[in-house]
Amino acid sequence: MNVSVLIPTYNRRAQVMSAIESVLAQTRPVQQIIVVDDGSTDGTANELRAQYGSLVTLITQDNAGVSAARNRGIRETQGEWVAFLDSDDIWLPTKIERQLELTESLGSEFGFCFTDCAYAGDPNKCRSVFQEVGFENATEFGPLLDPVACILAGKEPFWMSSLLVRRSLFDNGAPFNEALTLGEDTDLFFRLCFRTRFCFVAEPLVRIDRTPTRDGLCNLFSKRDDRVYECRERLYTGWLAMPEVLNGRCETGVREMLREISYSSAELKLHQLRIRQALKEVRRLKMIGESYPAICQTLFTRKARKLWQHLIKSAHIEDKPSRLRN
Repeated sequence: MNVSVLIPTYNRRAQVMSAIESVLAQTRPVQQIIVVDDGSTDGTANELRAQYGSLVTLITQDNAGVSAARNRGIRETQGEWVAFLDSDDIWLPTKIERQLELTESLGSEFGFCFTDCAYAGDPNKCRSVFQEVGFENATEFGPLLDPVACILAGKEPFWMSSLLVRRSLFDNGAPFNEALTLGEDTDLFFRLCFRTRFCFVAEPLVRIDRTPTRDGLCNLFSKRDDRVYECRERLYTGWLAMPEVLNGRCETGVREMLREISYSSAELKLHQLRIRQALKEVRRLKMIGESYPAICQTLFTRKARKLWQHLIKSAHIEDKPSRLRN
């Protein structure tokens, strides 16, 4: 079965070459390597042309974001399968071989295969992705019975760099939502849940770069950036517009996720005294079914709970030196 590899990159000249080398080292060779240079200014394109020539199909475009880069690359793929690899990650040599062995044995109804991933570059991240989300007791390989439940629980065991997806699943429209700065991968996972079956190889066959100094969009989560809340709200609102979700078993879960992120966003804006923006979130909560008294009570309760937790933590810190002296 033919495999096309898609690597989007932006100003990661050294890293993307390591990623390509890990593809070329696969025990089961791939048929096509596509790199989409999303407006790099560090000489990435020239370096790749000089180093790999026709071994790599290089596409250059103005900077438009990772979703646009992936959509552009998918249009050029020719394989039966598309394997995704972020430019700062690498594959272990048997990654593609193990996935193809599994998909060949399970049959055509399985169009989404993923593996476990290990982290690299951060000594504090010693657990694999499967271990982090409580999936460490999975069998060596097999079907994932309920991927929607994993996503709604916030325990996704799949990462883009581990994915192998049937190309035919991308035939209708752009697979990645280019309006999402964050969460475009989760959006793809969720929508594919209703189009194919998922399977996994429980080996850490991908190395995910988590060097603390790396500059990535994932850092926005720790900063409570407005873009995190805006993208999540747009994400969940889009899911609720899907026919498969409306009046389905997961509608309640998606509505609760939208409710929670809206409360978190309103709470942050109130804390920062951005009253106009906070009122916008309050109106959003009203539109999804919350009453104004319930909104006020919930926001007050959440704030009081956090204040209480802060007081307890402060008291514990102040009491610790005295206990040490005793």
